[in-house]
Amino acid sequence: MKNRDLIIKTARRLDKFDLNELIVVSELDEKEVIEILSDLVKQQIVLKNNNTYFFNTKKSAEITNNDGDETISEFKPIVIEEEEGYEDFLKFGEETQNRVRAYVGLLNLIHQAGTKNINKVVELFNETSGYPRVAPSTFTRIRKKYSQYGFRGILPKFSKHITVAIPDEIYTCFKKYYLTNEKLSAQEAIYRAQKELQSEQKIEQPYAYTSTPFVRKVRTEFTKEQIEYFRNNIEAQKPKFEPIKVKEPLDMKFEKAAYIYLKHLKMENKLERLMHDKTNYKNHLKPYFDNLSIREITTKVVAQFKQSMFDNGFQLVSVNIYITLLKLIIKTVCPLTNSLVVRNNSKQKVYSVDMNILSDKKIAELLNICAKKYPAAYSVIYLSLSTGASVPEILALTWERINFEDNTIFLKYFLYEQRLVMNRCGSTIRKLKFDDNISGILRKKFEGTKPELTDFVFKFDSPKSPQQYIENVVLRGLSAHLGIVRLHPSDLQHNFVNMCLKQNVPITFIQKALGYYGLPNFIRIYKDLIANLDNGNYNPLDKILENKE
Repeated sequence: MKNRDLIIKTARRLDKFDLNELIVVSELDEKEVIEILSDLVKQQIVLKNNNTYFFNTKKSAEITNNDGDETISEFKPIVIEEEEGYEDFLKFGEETQNRVRAYVGLLNLIHQAGTKNINKVVELFNETSGYPRVAPSTFTRIRKKYSQYGFRGILPKFSKHITVAIPDEIYTCFKKYYLTNEKLSAQEAIYRAQKELQSEQKIEQPYAYTSTPFVRKVRTEFTKEQIEYFRNNIEAQKPKFEPIKVKEPLDMKFEKAAYIYLKHLKMENKLERLMHDKTNYKNHLKPYFDNLSIREITTKVVAQFKQSMFDNGFQLVSVNIYITLLKLIIKTVCPLTNSLVVRNNSKQKVYSVDMNILSDKKIAELLNICAKKYPAAYSVIYLSLSTGASVPEILALTWERINFEDNTIFLKYFLYEQRLVMNRCGSTIRKLKFDDNISGILRKKFEGTKPELTDFVFKFDSPKSPQQYIENVVLRGLSAHLGIVRLHPSDLQHNFVNMCLKQNVPITFIQKALGYYGLPNFIRIYKDLIANLDNGNYNPLDKILENKE
């Protein structure tokens, strides 16, 4: 059952996938994955088309709702004193016990009232019970826990055969620092506890533990009044460890740091986050950073990574998620030394993207040379400069997504390492209008080749992939001919923005053309180009008064 739930979560995360992708991400045996997947296809939780699978969100929701109703119909009244886990219940403080009694009382009330209008029943219970208030979303979670694990399932910190792995020696030492009148934060108490154990050679080095499990464990061991008494009256003891210069493993390989980070997530039972971060690490960070040491991952390296992701069609929001994960992994093994943070100059652009902005004359010269030297790529360069579409999006175009009646292209995918990736954000799925010049070229190509509607529009006579051909052959060759710094694919979009700004095109139009979700992300990238336009003083009354005269 546990592996079945993992497959469903993974399928929901991937949305569209094949068997190999599911096996790699879930890390389960191939035979078991095939069996579970066949069962999910029969139940229509997953849909199959040839060798491609799709997660059926609607069917999953129906099954979840049906399961919930069935749970209530088979429900038996709960008597706490008779339930398995009553002894564990007595170990909790009064506040926690009252909260559990509230859950039990609400479950019993729902059993009597039935499953219709559950929200109204929950509201009625909160008004009349005298127990702490229970939110409808909390009740949904508690009901599911009770159906799966019984009374133990609704007790705090319960999980099936798994406890949050806080090392006992660290927790014991943590209490000595946390429960004193020094009133340290939980995070500081954890750090001091680890430093003491490190000085006694009981651990190798401090790690970045989350403070929440430590605090919760303290609250289950002591009542609220006891904790307040300790933190007001118990004298703080002097640290046993000598203040030493922190030596962090800066020469550790990123691959090992990622392994430690993911292991910590598993120890803390953060399975949903583990699945997401593991997928992002394997797909995006692993190929770029695995062979580098922590010391070698500098702001310059991260800026190059960000540039390459932009060139491959990824949006700012996605790239920032990957960089945040990169920083979390490094912080796990080097909590104090973080070379990716700028402290001296807050205005310094740590992860800025280099922009090779060309003059109008250079752009005209670039298009002229491209038409002569690389005619097959001319339409790609022209489209990017005139519409704001990225090169990977243009390379992913098929003929069915070009409308010659209104001269528009429909962008839904981008080409990444020989495979199509769907744009997930609604703003990146968009229609862009192209001019009559490119319309004539594309019409002539369509009528001359007579392709299938599902064929790619742009194909090149080169052993390289389309992205490599554009970047390493076309743009490199054009840069050499023009005698300029090497152009990247994303530079075409940057020059589109620059041309539009200089021609006073509304910023909202530019933002939507590039597929940014909102203005803040767009301005964060192009604030320097926008600032360049502010080169004088303006009086909005001038033109009005001139027209009046």
